[in-house]
Amino acid sequence: MPKTKHLTRFLLIITLVSVTSCQLFNKSQLDHQSSQGSISKVTQAQKQDVSLDWFTSSRLKGTDTISSSEAKLFIRDVYQTLESNIFDPKFKKDEREQHLREILAKVETKPNWSRSELTAHISNQLKKLSVSHLRLLDPVEGQKLFRIFEQKPLPNTTPDPAVSAEIRGKVGILRVNSFLIPQITKAELDRRKAQLSSAKVILIDLRGNGGGYGSSISYLLEDIVGSNKVLWRDRTREGLQIKQPYIFRGYFDDAINAQAEAEIKLSKKYPYVEWRTRLEAQKDPRPHFILVDGQCGSSCDLFTGIIKDYRAATILGTRTMGALFGGDAFRLRWQGFALIVPTVQVVSPKGNTIEGVGVQPDIEIAECAKSSSQCLEKAIKVVVNADS
Repeated sequence: MPKTKHLTRFLLIITLVSVTSCQLFNKSQLDHQSSQGSISKVTQAQKQDVSLDWFTSSRLKGTDTISSSEAKLFIRDVYQTLESNIFDPKFKKDEREQHLREILAKVETKPNWSRSELTAHISNQLKKLSVSHLRLLDPVEGQKLFRIFEQKPLPNTTPDPAVSAEIRGKVGILRVNSFLIPQITKAELDRRKAQLSSAKVILIDLRGNGGGYGSSISYLLEDIVGSNKVLWRDRTREGLQIKQPYIFRGYFDDAINAQAEAEIKLSKKYPYVEWRTRLEAQKDPRPHFILVDGQCGSSCDLFTGIIKDYRAATILGTRTMGALFGGDAFRLRWQGFALIVPTVQVVSPKGNTIEGVGVQPDIEIAECAKSSSQCLEKAIKVVVNADS
């Protein structure tokens, strides 16, 4: 199965696209052959990158009726893709096999299914595994997500800025909505940080930040934890037997796709990597506070977990999402369908697993659990009182 060049070692933004029913399909033109008695094998058509075109060129409709035998072939394709690419073949293996048996049995209950019915059942079954970055994409969801990855927004849409800054009294507030490049770049981040040069205390607001590229969080972390500090370790299936990780210091270029391409080359050569801050990194001596909520996931989870391990700043708000596997996307047998699979296991500097657990704040702010407008105001009061 191929990895998409946009997602390798990428902590996916899992809160961007809501689960929707399939609405834009036509009858499948694909005629793959596979044994019903075993999980389908990888086809030549699947040995290609997932891209926006894979979704936009689909003519399949959610209302298309398929036979139970075709439905079973698609189900087996989904679970074989998961089995072949998950970061550890043993991870929840019994549950995966049990869920496969359950959904195959459900398909036997009637002779025909619509594509939307089937994909909804599969998605619900995958959710039972409680694994982040495991998702079945139909042409609608896939198009939304990959327009972001490939920097091709829908017409007449203007994305919110990823980074903004303001000063309230002595508190400099740095708002970071995303760690996705090119929405966030080091140049833009440095420009916004410069606007806070007169602030005495820094509050980094990460509420609602669903994640992005792992290495882009280094832009901020080196200011807080200092030079040559371990940030995290990640390992793919190929790295399970490797005891000593390859050490990488720093981050990649901001240029469009340069960061993704660099991470691909790194992951191919080194399936077990330890990420550190640069040797020349300069620590900002000002007190830092981090504001998070339950929508802080993926690399935002990781950012918060690193801060927690080093006790480098005070964390405010509510527990983070706890979604910290790295994911890759793989084509499925139907045109316009893909499966995001957790292919990279990520742990914090102290080896803590944030997946499924999240990061607890040092000071809890109840208003942040409800996305209340008072969340930020309460956080500012805490910061002011703590620094007085």
